[in-house]
Amino acid sequence: MRKERFEAFTDAVLAIILTILVLDIKLPSNSGSFSSLVEVVPKFIAYVVTFIFIATIWVNHHFLFSQVSKINNKILWVNILALFWTSLLPATTAWLGDHIMSPTPAVLYSLNVLLFNVTMLTLRSLVINENKLTKHIGLSTHEFISLIINTATLVIAFWYPPFSFIGLSIDLIIWISLQFFHQDSRNTVH
Repeated sequence: MRKERFEAFTDAVLAIILTILVLDIKLPSNSGSFSSLVEVVPKFIAYVVTFIFIATIWVNHHFLFSQVSKINNKILWVNILALFWTSLLPATTAWLGDHIMSPTPAVLYSLNVLLFNVTMLTLRSLVINENKLTKHIGLSTHEFISLIINTATLVIAFWYPPFSFIGLSIDLIIWISLQFFHQDSRNTVH
Protein backbone atom coordinates (compact mmCIF):
# COMPACT_ATOMS: atom_id res chain seq x y z
CA MET A 1 0.00 0.00 0.00
CA ARG A 2 1.19 3.50 -0.77
CA LYS A 3 2.15 5.47 2.30
CA GLU A 4 0.12 8.50 1.18
CA ARG A 5 -3.09 6.46 0.94
CA PHE A 6 -2.44 4.90 4.35
CA GLU A 7 -1.89 8.32 5.93
CA ALA A 8 -4.91 9.86 4.19
CA PHE A 9 -7.15 7.06 5.48
CA THR A 10 -5.88 7.51 9.05
CA ASP A 11 -6.27 11.30 8.85
CA ALA A 12 -9.84 10.94 7.56
CA VAL A 13 -10.84 8.50 10.30
CA LEU A 14 -9.37 10.73 13.01
CA ALA A 15 -11.16 13.79 11.57
CA ILE A 16 -14.47 11.92 11.61
CA ILE A 17 -13.88 10.76 15.19
CA LEU A 18 -13.18 14.34 16.30
CA THR A 19 -16.39 15.48 14.62
CA ILE A 20 -18.44 12.75 16.29
CA LEU A 21 -16.86 13.61 19.64
CA VAL A 22 -18.22 17.16 19.66
CA LEU A 23 -21.74 16.11 18.63
CA ASP A 24 -22.42 14.75 22.11
CA ILE A 25 -22.19 18.19 23.73
CA LYS A 26 -25.72 19.55 23.90
CA LEU A 27 -26.05 23.07 25.24
CA PRO A 28 -29.02 23.65 27.56
CA SER A 29 -32.16 24.57 25.64
CA ASN A 30 -34.30 25.35 28.68
CA SER A 31 -32.33 28.42 29.73
CA GLY A 32 -29.98 30.97 28.26
CA SER A 33 -28.15 31.68 31.51
CA PHE A 34 -24.54 30.96 32.41
CA SER A 35 -25.73 28.98 35.44
CA SER A 36 -27.45 26.49 33.12
CA LEU A 37 -24.04 25.67 31.62
CA VAL A 38 -22.98 24.00 34.89
CA GLU A 39 -24.70 20.78 33.83
CA VAL A 40 -22.56 20.69 30.67
CA VAL A 41 -19.20 21.15 32.45
CA PRO A 42 -18.40 17.41 32.91
CA LYS A 43 -19.18 16.68 29.25
CA PHE A 44 -17.10 19.67 28.14
CA ILE A 45 -14.13 18.57 30.27
CA ALA A 46 -14.50 15.06 28.82
CA TYR A 47 -14.55 16.55 25.32
CA VAL A 48 -11.47 18.74 25.87
CA VAL A 49 -9.34 15.95 27.39
CA THR A 50 -10.32 13.46 24.69
CA PHE A 51 -9.89 16.02 21.90
CA ILE A 52 -6.34 16.74 23.09
CA PHE A 53 -5.69 12.98 23.35
CA ILE A 54 -6.81 12.42 19.76
CA ALA A 55 -4.80 15.45 18.60
CA THR A 56 -1.74 13.96 20.31
CA ILE A 57 -2.47 10.65 18.57
CA TRP A 58 -2.50 12.44 15.22
CA VAL A 59 0.74 14.36 15.89
CA ASN A 60 2.59 11.24 17.05
CA HIS A 61 1.20 9.16 14.19
CA HIS A 62 2.30 11.83 11.70
CA PHE A 63 5.80 11.94 13.17
CA LEU A 64 6.15 8.16 13.22
CA PHE A 65 5.02 7.68 9.62
CA SER A 66 6.93 10.67 8.25
CA GLN A 67 10.05 8.51 8.61
CA VAL A 68 8.58 5.35 7.09
CA SER A 69 9.09 4.02 3.61
CA LYS A 70 7.34 0.65 3.89
CA ILE A 71 3.73 -0.14 4.91
CA ASN A 72 3.06 -3.86 5.03
CA ASN A 73 -0.05 -5.83 6.01
CA LYS A 74 1.02 -6.17 9.66
CA ILE A 75 1.44 -2.41 10.01
CA LEU A 76 -1.83 -1.81 8.16
CA TRP A 77 -3.89 -4.11 10.40
CA VAL A 78 -2.35 -2.94 13.67
CA ASN A 79 -3.03 0.64 12.55
CA ILE A 80 -6.66 -0.34 11.86
CA LEU A 81 -6.84 -1.82 15.38
CA ALA A 82 -5.50 1.47 16.79
CA LEU A 83 -8.19 3.32 14.83
CA PHE A 84 -10.79 0.92 16.22
CA TRP A 85 -9.85 1.81 19.80
CA THR A 86 -9.82 5.48 18.84
CA SER A 87 -13.27 5.18 17.24
CA LEU A 88 -14.68 3.99 20.58
CA LEU A 89 -13.52 7.17 22.33
CA PRO A 90 -16.61 9.27 21.47
CA ALA A 91 -18.86 6.63 23.08
CA THR A 92 -16.76 6.07 26.20
CA THR A 93 -16.16 9.82 26.54
CA ALA A 94 -19.90 10.57 26.31
CA TRP A 95 -20.78 7.91 28.87
CA LEU A 96 -18.16 9.13 31.33
CA GLY A 97 -19.15 12.76 30.72
CA ASP A 98 -22.74 11.84 31.64
CA HIS A 99 -21.73 9.77 34.70
CA ILE A 100 -18.49 11.33 35.94
CA MET A 101 -18.79 9.80 39.42
CA SER A 102 -19.65 6.25 38.26
CA PRO A 103 -16.86 3.66 38.25
CA THR A 104 -18.07 1.59 35.28
CA PRO A 105 -17.89 4.39 32.66
CA ALA A 106 -14.59 5.58 34.15
CA VAL A 107 -13.04 2.13 34.00
CA LEU A 108 -14.30 1.56 30.45
CA TYR A 109 -12.89 4.92 29.31
CA SER A 110 -9.54 4.22 31.00
CA LEU A 111 -9.45 0.73 29.49
CA ASN A 112 -10.18 2.23 26.07
CA VAL A 113 -7.19 4.58 26.44
CA LEU A 114 -4.93 1.80 27.74
CA LEU A 115 -5.85 -0.59 24.91
CA PHE A 116 -5.20 2.15 22.37
CA ASN A 117 -1.77 2.86 23.88
CA VAL A 118 -0.81 -0.84 23.95
CA THR A 119 -1.85 -1.10 20.30
CA MET A 120 0.08 2.05 19.40
CA LEU A 121 3.19 0.74 21.15
CA THR A 122 2.83 -2.46 19.11
CA LEU A 123 2.41 -0.42 15.93
CA ARG A 124 5.45 1.69 16.72
CA SER A 125 7.55 -1.43 17.36
CA LEU A 126 6.43 -2.93 14.05
CA VAL A 127 7.22 0.26 12.17
CA ILE A 128 10.67 0.48 13.75
CA ASN A 129 11.48 -3.16 12.99
CA GLU A 130 10.03 -3.27 9.46
CA ASN A 131 11.69 -0.01 8.41
CA LYS A 132 14.95 -0.47 10.35
CA LEU A 133 14.54 2.87 12.14
CA THR A 134 16.31 2.01 15.38
CA LYS A 135 19.05 4.56 14.69
CA HIS A 136 16.59 7.35 14.01
CA ILE A 137 13.66 6.60 16.24
CA GLY A 138 13.37 4.29 19.20
CA LEU A 139 10.92 3.41 21.88
CA SER A 140 11.12 6.09 24.50
CA THR A 141 11.06 5.72 28.25
CA HIS A 142 7.97 7.89 28.27
CA GLU A 143 6.00 5.33 26.26
CA PHE A 144 6.51 2.82 29.03
CA ILE A 145 5.83 5.45 31.70
CA SER A 146 2.66 6.27 29.78
CA LEU A 147 1.54 2.64 30.02
CA ILE A 148 2.20 2.71 33.76
CA ILE A 149 0.16 5.93 34.08
CA ASN A 150 -2.65 4.40 31.99
CA THR A 151 -2.67 1.22 34.08
CA ALA A 152 -2.63 3.16 37.37
CA THR A 153 -5.44 5.37 36.05
CA LEU A 154 -7.51 2.30 35.25
CA VAL A 155 -7.06 0.94 38.78
CA ILE A 156 -7.69 4.29 40.52
CA ALA A 157 -10.82 4.86 38.40
CA PHE A 158 -12.51 2.00 40.28
CA TRP A 159 -12.37 4.09 43.47
CA TYR A 160 -12.29 7.64 42.15
CA PRO A 161 -13.89 7.79 38.67
CA PRO A 162 -12.87 11.39 37.78
CA PHE A 163 -9.26 10.19 37.88
CA SER A 164 -9.85 8.83 34.38
CA PHE A 165 -9.50 12.37 33.07
CA ILE A 166 -6.87 13.39 35.63
CA GLY A 167 -4.57 10.46 34.77
CA LEU A 168 -4.94 10.99 31.04
CA SER A 169 -4.35 14.74 31.50
CA ILE A 170 -1.11 14.05 33.38
CA ASP A 171 0.00 11.75 30.56
CA LEU A 172 -0.92 14.35 27.91
CA ILE A 173 0.90 17.14 29.74
CA ILE A 174 4.06 15.01 29.74
CA TRP A 175 3.72 14.13 26.02
CA ILE A 176 3.01 17.70 24.93
CA SER A 177 5.73 19.13 27.18
CA LEU A 178 8.28 16.78 25.66
CA GLN A 179 7.27 17.90 22.18
CA PHE A 180 7.40 21.61 23.05
CA PHE A 181 10.46 21.77 25.27
CA HIS A 182 12.69 18.99 24.02
CA GLN A 183 12.64 19.55 20.28
CA ASP A 184 15.16 17.35 18.56
CA SER A 185 15.23 15.07 15.56
CA ARG A 186 13.24 12.40 17.43
CA ASN A 187 10.16 14.46 18.18
CA THR A 188 10.06 17.22 15.61
CA VAL A 189 6.80 17.34 13.72
CA HIS A 190 7.45 17.53 9.97
